[in-house]
Amino acid sequence: MVISRLSLDEQLESLRAVLSRNDVLTEVLARTATLGLPGWYVTAGCLFQTVWNVATDRHGSCSS
Repeated sequence: MVISRLSLDEQLESLRAVLSRNDVLTEVLARTATLGLPGWYVTAGCLFQTVWNVATDRHGSCSS
């Protein structure tokens, strides 16, 4: 499957599926969402590392 040829909605769903494999990331997002902070974000390193780890069959956490 060539992700770049999918529709934007399908690309986003693929990204969500990959990111959801990272237990640390999903826990951080779940906990942070409950804090009611006015403006917060996840840095690209954690997202990139998760995608890279899944693409190369490695453990899906940010710290791998």
